[in-house]
Amino acid sequence: MSYLISFIVLILPAYLIRFSIGPVPTTLLEIIIYVVFLIGLWQAWKVGFKKIPWLAWLPAVLLLIAAIISTLVSPLKHEALGELKAFFIDPMMVVWLIFQFVKKEDLEKFIWAFSLSGLFVACHAIIQRLSGQVTTDGRVVGIFGYSPNYLALYLSPIAVLVATQSVRFQSRMKHLVYSILPELVFVIILVGIYLSGSRGGLLAVAGGLGTFVIFRYWFWIRERFSAKIMIVILILAALYTSWTLFKPNFSLPGSAGGRVVTSNNVRWQIWQTSLELGRDHPILGIGLANYQNAFKTLTQNRVNFPEYISPEALTSHNIYLMFYLTTGLLGLVAFLVLVVVFFREITARRSEFSPYLAAMMASILIYGFIDTPYWKNDLAIIFWVIWGLAWII
Repeated sequence: MSYLISFIVLILPAYLIRFSIGPVPTTLLEIIIYVVFLIGLWQAWKVGFKKIPWLAWLPAVLLLIAAIISTLVSPLKHEALGELKAFFIDPMMVVWLIFQFVKKEDLEKFIWAFSLSGLFVACHAIIQRLSGQVTTDGRVVGIFGYSPNYLALYLSPIAVLVATQSVRFQSRMKHLVYSILPELVFVIILVGIYLSGSRGGLLAVAGGLGTFVIFRYWFWIRERFSAKIMIVILILAALYTSWTLFKPNFSLPGSAGGRVVTSNNVRWQIWQTSLELGRDHPILGIGLANYQNAFKTLTQNRVNFPEYISPEALTSHNIYLMFYLTTGLLGLVAFLVLVVVFFREITARRSEFSPYLAAMMASILIYGFIDTPYWKNDLAIIFWVIWGLAWII
């Protein structure tokens, strides 16, 4: 079963192959998940179901309840049901399979699955760039289409995982080619992120790698005052750099400032409007699949919004705001509890795999301050796979 579950990770981009079964829209990835889940259900019924710790299932169930309520709240019921299925039910099926069948010795399969999937996506992006298939501002969209950010959102946590594997490979592989394999794959994936033009992707990779260093060498760091000071300095430098990269400049028009100024200004306008939506819907939120609709309704009479800002507001460009607005206060609390529980498990178990999983999750959470690395079929599954693996290390 572990091979089938890791195969789901390998073919995450298969959600792009879409079709309908009768009136129900679905994807190739979704069908594979259902088939593997049914096989797993049959296997678990034969050998006995494993008990899932309450600290694992409780926040997951609360988030699912919040998503169901948000589906009922949403005025777009058909689209909301699609998001409920793709962003919550499908990933939770995968994480249930992990709890039932994956063991610590199976983690290697998931590392290879993530790495090969990321390598394929990055190579596709590089080929696009070499063949001149770029946007008007020179960015590569990649296999996912529509937005170059989708490419960076997918590759960033995988880049962190691949980069950190060099530590293990150096000690295990004696042949030079194999020992530098993670570095080669990392460079290729990093090039893919660079070609997307996403500053957030590069920031997420840097943050994930920093988290890895802290987790892996924590016992050494905590004994040295100078190391702690250095970490504080690096964190402050990272915060300053982030502010420099993403601060708005409303005095400078996009035509004068270029894509970066336009992108920053639009993002800040989206954040401000999202906070307004939150104030108007403080408890239940606006409902699943209703963000852009609610955004357009609120800003339809505001200058420049219908033409330039609303089309970019597919999400709130902040994972925490997005959970709050679309799944309500309960959904945000459940998500934050999931994150806290994840790091509790990671730090309590102190496995050799702890730093790798912590680094991947950190890259998602850091990226989440400026984008939404969850609200897409593949990204939701990546989050839940990382979260689930923390319990079996």
